[in-house]
Amino acid sequence: MTSGAHIVRARHGSVNVPGASPPYDTAHFRLFHPALLTGSDIERLTGMLPPDPALAPWPLVVVMPGINVSPDGYRWLAERLAEAGFATLTYTFVADVMGMIGISPGLDLSAIGPDSYGTRPSATALGPLLAAVRTLAAGAPFDGLIDLDRVVLFGHSAGGTVALENANPAWFPGVCAVATYGAHTMPAQGFGHPDGTVLAVPADVPVLLMAGSADGVIARSMDRYGATDAAAHDPVRRTFVEGIWGADSFHVVFDGATHLACLDPLDHTTARGFLDPPSDADPAAREVLGQLVVAFCAAVTGHGSFEAIDALLADPVISSAERR
Repeated sequence: MTSGAHIVRARHGSVNVPGASPPYDTAHFRLFHPALLTGSDIERLTGMLPPDPALAPWPLVVVMPGINVSPDGYRWLAERLAEAGFATLTYTFVADVMGMIGISPGLDLSAIGPDSYGTRPSATALGPLLAAVRTLAAGAPFDGLIDLDRVVLFGHSAGGTVALENANPAWFPGVCAVATYGAHTMPAQGFGHPDGTVLAVPADVPVLLMAGSADGVIARSMDRYGATDAAAHDPVRRTFVEGIWGADSFHVVFDGATHLACLDPLDHTTARGFLDPPSDADPAAREVLGQLVVAFCAAVTGHGSFEAIDALLADPVISSAERR
């Protein structure tokens, strides 16, 4: 539960990911939603609370994780979004990630080469997950409560890259916007693109592109992209300038924030957070990040205004912000 105006609960589920090899072919998910505490015997005995229809139909937000980042780190954001009236999906897909077994956002590497990028989706788990939510939305207790014509993708790190490169309603009907933290569309050298390439987001959807000014993971990975000048290496801003063409798009930098600043709790036993420097970011940065994501999701789905985003961009934890 949350301490806000609405109770938040989550339903669990799983779905097969076609093309993945057993046993690494299943994504396990949680669907967070506004709920009601009724005091019924069913509720007492099972822990299953009915959904609260007051804010329905709820747009859907799909949270796409970074590589080896547990979805529990995004639970605070999922709860915040559900409390605001969004059905929010987090998931764990353990799969082969470039030769190692780990948590993956679901990525077909063959779809991001020079001859294949933009011709088909590279997201492998997104379609099955959306289909699973569609099935849930067609029956009790969620019948009529989830609006799959308004889907926002939120992604962090590699999950943000997958979100950006697959934010195309022609591929995934209902996708209307994408928000990311610590993500960009510059492909690594091994994919065959010329050094310095920035891949374009495949549709003209609004994008909220967020980053931290002390992102050690991006800074210390520049050799993957053929970069040699650390001061000039800013693939997130280059993505905003060269790869995004949708109106009502934003590039936001949080002062002193690291690559994993969007996570709570922070798991130091996996992923590459050890590449981040000690952070001197204002502790309020994650709170503002959450408010910004909620405001953006509300604006792009017709539940809020872009003026609310502009007001948040004036917060001192944000060192720079641009809007297109």
